[in-house]
Amino acid sequence: MDWIKNRTLQKKWIRNNPKVWIFLILGWFASISTFFLSLMVGWFFDLHYSESINKSALLEKLGFQVDNFSVFFMIMAIVIFAKFTLQLIERKGINQAAETLIHRITGRLYGKQMSWSEELFSERPFGKYLLRYSGDMSSIRGMLVNGIHRGIRDGLFLICGIALLFWVNYQWTLVVVLGSLLILPVFIYLDRKQLSSITAKQNSKNELLNFVTTSFSNHQKILEKNQVERNLRGFRRRNREVMAAVDSFQKWESLRHALVNSTGPALIFFILGMIWLIPNQSSPGELLTFLLIMGAMTPALRNVIKAPSLIQKGLLSLRKIEHLIRKKEKIKTMEPVDSKILPLSKIQPGVK
Repeated sequence: MDWIKNRTLQKKWIRNNPKVWIFLILGWFASISTFFLSLMVGWFFDLHYSESINKSALLEKLGFQVDNFSVFFMIMAIVIFAKFTLQLIERKGINQAAETLIHRITGRLYGKQMSWSEELFSERPFGKYLLRYSGDMSSIRGMLVNGIHRGIRDGLFLICGIALLFWVNYQWTLVVVLGSLLILPVFIYLDRKQLSSITAKQNSKNELLNFVTTSFSNHQKILEKNQVERNLRGFRRRNREVMAAVDSFQKWESLRHALVNSTGPALIFFILGMIWLIPNQSSPGELLTFLLIMGAMTPALRNVIKAPSLIQKGLLSLRKIEHLIRKKEKIKTMEPVDSKILPLSKIQPGVK
């Protein structure tokens, strides 16, 4: 939750940007309609087969009931159109809000760099700052849209889904909740390992880009001094470091991806096993309702699990840029930077 304490996010995203919260609420409403559309299938069974499968009964408890196909298809069409409209407004709005913040950060960073003295600017190869405007800005955008916004929205969606599952069958829901709590420490461990691999990957890429741009700018001198082979050895060494860092990151990312996609089926496995070992009075319709609701929750669960990694990746980039923007300010006004997360030697080569 370090992102909540970040000064830029506090000022530009959390406190003074009410549109962000409006788009969050609209997205939450749009996601909740997924449950409603799933449960509406019970109405169709009642009307077409004259057979209730308990999904219709759940909607009746919520105060919804239909008596003919005309009303059924009209309501379903309205819900689908509302879902489409809300999601369109949400996605367009939150992306625009993220791009606006990135636009302002980019402008501040460029203005700050242009105000540097020639001596100060020459000490910092321009290659690293090209990365600030590409890779780092993309990471910040991913943090805002897919990390913070989508993570909170889908987290609220999961809370509503769990409440609905409790309403359907509290015993099965307890199995789901307990199973999720047992798996949670594994994801926390993966988050920590992945954070260190993200830092190593970004630092190695920064160093390689710095080496390449510096070499290109000194191309004539390298040729004149017969240092081509030495330069190539330096490039190969840094390139191997990048490959090793990327391999480490991909290892943890692949493990996380496989575990996320297996979590839902594993929970269903335990529920079916419990029903088989401990027979109860539940009906087939109740089980079908429960599984369909869980199916609707699976994508949201996947997004919530991915959110911490996206937030940490974007936060690393944002801290780098904040450090550059505040470079000439007094030390007492600067936000401390964790040397374990952001080695200054990787950002400011040659500066003591």
